[in-house]
Amino acid sequence: MPRILIADARPICLDLPQCEVQYAHDGVQALQKMETFAPELVITDLMLPRRHGIEILKVAKQKKMGVILTSAQPMIQNYHAALESGADYFLRKPFDSKTISKLIRLFFEGKLKPAPFEGIEATYPKEKVYAPAPHIETSYLKFWGTRGSTAVSGTEYLHYGGNTVALEVRTPKNCVIIDAGTGIRLLGKELLQSEITTIPIFIGHTHWDHLAGLPFFAPLFETHHRLEIFTPSGYSQNTRELFMEVLGYSLFPVRFDDLASRITFHELQDGDVYNFGDIRIETTYAHHPGATLCFKITLPHHTLGYVTDNELLMGYQGDPEAIDLHHPLIEPHLSFIDFFRGCDTLIHEAQYTPEEYPHRIGWGHSSVTNAAAILQHIKPKEWIVTHHSPSHTDEALQKKLLLHMDVAEHLHMSCATRMAYDGFMIPGI
Repeated sequence: MPRILIADARPICLDLPQCEVQYAHDGVQALQKMETFAPELVITDLMLPRRHGIEILKVAKQKKMGVILTSAQPMIQNYHAALESGADYFLRKPFDSKTISKLIRLFFEGKLKPAPFEGIEATYPKEKVYAPAPHIETSYLKFWGTRGSTAVSGTEYLHYGGNTVALEVRTPKNCVIIDAGTGIRLLGKELLQSEITTIPIFIGHTHWDHLAGLPFFAPLFETHHRLEIFTPSGYSQNTRELFMEVLGYSLFPVRFDDLASRITFHELQDGDVYNFGDIRIETTYAHHPGATLCFKITLPHHTLGYVTDNELLMGYQGDPEAIDLHHPLIEPHLSFIDFFRGCDTLIHEAQYTPEEYPHRIGWGHSSVTNAAAILQHIKPKEWIVTHHSPSHTDEALQKKLLLHMDVAEHLHMSCATRMAYDGFMIPGI
């Protein structure tokens, strides 16, 4: 009576009344039964547990046994490896009992020959290719620029990027831009591909790092776009006068009056509130030279603060843990704390390390420790740091991130801390 050994982690039950059949569940059992049972034909899976099917095949051929190698991985390399090692047949899984019974019969009749290799399409019926539904844009934030003072470039700035500040706040039907640094140029190119034609742009203050990208913002040159530009009331020129000066032939090849888009200027005040569909913008003063505002942005499921230029606790260089709500230095910041308390995310600069700050007092930016001293009372769920110094390379910012984490731990702050970089996106807010 012909003897057959079936080696498979999930044995194939065959009705072979004219044959003696034994089973092995792994490679070790298969090798043992090849000794004790001495089958004439071995049917073994390629991916047999504990011993590979090719190893079983080679031992079987040394013992002059026939081998049908089965596999759920119909790769041409596996096919050739099986035949070159002496397999009598390479059988692709899944298969039915009728097929294997026929192959067994042909083997014992001496008529079994390997079939030509067939590709993966032979295993699975041709079906329509599955593709997920197109992505539906939800609410998100995207940082298009994260530098302060001036744009930078070079191999030392590849990770965090070198564009000056620009933030996109997007919901499915609305888009608001905060700041118009050099990062806004790439955002403008993307907006041309969208259906959004009315674009509000809020500018925290009119220092050049917050405006440098606006002349290169592509929607400015399209007739079907309308730009609403919001800036704080300045100390000298109003925003329209400033733009007419910048966009003049002496500084730029296109004059302000030649721009194709419709532009409306609005002067911002402390306490202003604006609504753009499901995006709400509120303003409060920042501590920075000139008229400077920061923003609270309320979305349907998320509230965030955005503060790029704000010198907290001016001149203080001590332990941030000492700044409790009764400390005399905190009084000027109590309204600021109340304004942002409850924000899920607070985007707030901390441009200087504690070692740098003594040489930058009064420049309008915070040290890491002074920013943390105030944020500990706001209690955001997340602190994202932006408006990075142009002197801080990728390596310096990585070390600075560790400093942020150390200070947060010292203050027992529970919020996560992250460094913004050009292209950093937070979806689903």
